[in-house]
Amino acid sequence: MRRLTGAIIGIIFVIIGIFVLVTYSNAKKTQTAETIATIIRIDSEIQTDSDGFDTRWYYPVVKYSVNDEEYEKRLPDSGSTNSTEYKEGEEVAISYNPDKPDEFSKKGSKGGLIGGIIFIAMGFIAAIASLFGRM
Repeated sequence: MRRLTGAIIGIIFVIIGIFVLVTYSNAKKTQTAETIATIIRIDSEIQTDSDGFDTRWYYPVVKYSVNDEEYEKRLPDSGSTNSTEYKEGEEVAISYNPDKPDEFSKKGSKGGLIGGIIFIAMGFIAAIASLFGRM
């Protein structure tokens, strides 16, 4: 039963990884326009892990304009535990979808690519370990 559970967990991780990679790929295909966004504030949240430890995360909120319409959103894939990584007033190059300008990401961001690869690798490791009785 343990082997089956480990294999199922591994398969779920692989599926999540594939979903993340497909989402990343679709964003790269549609986010073909570029502009400069300005960080207007830094939001913060406290997240508690499974052991009960709190970590404060900081998220930059950017403002940018496309076709005389302004957008204000959190910068995707930008959460950090370092409060000084981003500063208000800092400019950030972004790529956005010209058909849906509120869909954007930091120019050159590889967060989805790296995340997808990590999930797939972890899934394969879990599945193989469970099949060989290591899980």
